[in-house]
Amino acid sequence: MKAVSAGTGPSRWARQAATLLAQVRDDALRDDLRLRFDERAAICEIDGELSRTEAERIAFESLVHALERLRGRGQ
Repeated sequence: MKAVSAGTGPSRWARQAATLLAQVRDDALRDDLRLRFDERAAICEIDGELSRTEAERIAFESLVHALERLRGRGQ
């Protein structure tokens, strides 16, 4: 099991995700997207055995794609 470093704060990717999510006006959609980001990062970290930072980078890319799809539908 990987050691977790304490007190490092959120990664660059988590901060960028928070910035993107803050722009989503619908509370329920924002909460759903935040949950998706967190779950995707956790799956990549645990199952993919990636560092948390790398897992959050992948989750951030997934979030960007989800937002692009939503904007394409006019939401």
